Amino acid sequence: MQTALYFSRLFIGVVASVSASSALAFAKAPTQQEREILSKQASHSCEVVLDKFNREQLDNKIDVNQLVGIIRSLNTTQQLPSYFVTKREASALGWSAGVPFNRIPELKGKSIGGDRFGNYENRLPKGQWKEADLDYRGNKRNAKRLVFNTQQERYITIDHYEHFSRVPSCE
Repeated sequence: MQTALYFSRLFIGVVASVSASSALAFAKAPTQQEREILSKQASHSCEVVLDKFNREQLDNKIDVNQLVGIIRSLNTTQQLPSYFVTKREASALGWSAGVPFNRIPELKGKSIGGDRFGNYENRLPKGQWKEADLDYRGNKRNAKRLVFNTQQERYITIDHYEHFSRVPSCE
């Protein structure tokens, strides 16, 4: 980061010392191919893809910023972000079903996630699934869940497992 800052400042200094017309000679507009690559990258970004998914499939019922963070974490580390704890981990800190996390100092800011999802109704393809609460704010748990597996298949339910929407892939 320091190196990038150094070179950025160096570049600004060089440009500032060159006449305005000479500086413009260094500027180069991106080629059509470069514009297409940038456009494709932007259209596949998690922010763009998941915002559209939330609007079109979930009636804007999900916190997209949180979902982007979770999906990016799963994409890069195959793990949920560190603010998720399993039910077993939460129990070890004094939690029991029905008790809001906000009442337990060690669990403030945490959410339940990483436990096995049974898929007993067979609404998802066969496989080993895990689940994570979405949009949990420390009080009563809601019906929103992300269900995922190690093959990067992800589904969201906003009605406590009645219906599932497949999460599109993103970068």
